[in-house]
Amino acid sequence: MSAEHSEEVALVTGGGSGIGAALCSHLAGRGTKVWVADVDEIGGQRVANDIGGTFVRLDVGDSDNWAGVLDQVEDAFGHLDALALNAGIMIRPQGENTEDDVLPWILKNHEKVVSVNLNGVLLGILGALHLLEQSARGRIVVTSSGVGLKPLESDPVYSMTKHGVIGLVRSIAGPLAERNVSIGAVCPGGVDTPMMSADVRATGRKIASASNMASSLISVLDKPIEETGGIWIANSDESPIWRYEFLSTKPSEVS
Repeated sequence: MSAEHSEEVALVTGGGSGIGAALCSHLAGRGTKVWVADVDEIGGQRVANDIGGTFVRLDVGDSDNWAGVLDQVEDAFGHLDALALNAGIMIRPQGENTEDDVLPWILKNHEKVVSVNLNGVLLGILGALHLLEQSARGRIVVTSSGVGLKPLESDPVYSMTKHGVIGLVRSIAGPLAERNVSIGAVCPGGVDTPMMSADVRATGRKIASASNMASSLISVLDKPIEETGGIWIANSDESPIWRYEFLSTKPSEVS
């Protein structure tokens, strides 16, 4: 951090619950000034009150809403050190059974899912770039998913958006690095958040804690800029995160 920026400032989308709320708490615990961004005003304000942060209502798929929120950050601090693009939704409302036919849900909800999960990431990166450039080194971390690297038949649109996020992170890392801004994505497996459906919980499979996933996001934020563009796997509380290696990272090698 530069001398003129004595306080680290972070903004977390989807900060009102789950991984986002845990991340806000972890960041505040190390002295960061945290902006808790969420469409859930009750949950977001509660998290902000608990950590001594600032709540802002943000629909991540709305570029005008992004501009208004970032104007507030700029007026208050003039810079942004860390941006955690964590907000995400699935085709079915929270808790709905994943054994139901997915096609009606796709027809009804696909535009909103794309708006939040994919457009919301791109709008956040582009909107906050000028503030991240004012930091000694701006850092971005994106919450993707393990189904950004493999299929998810119960929610193809969710999987599509998470694949898209991974492509965006890998592709935009170079242009951002030229501006001294790093980016990385974390791909969690099953996590104990409100998004977890009841039928999945009933299987008895291991579910990671939101707190552990938040720690994984922070570890990616803290990676040196030389590791920008990395896609990191976080499967469980017991296993450390590891970087996913693709067959080729050079466009000239892809047929």
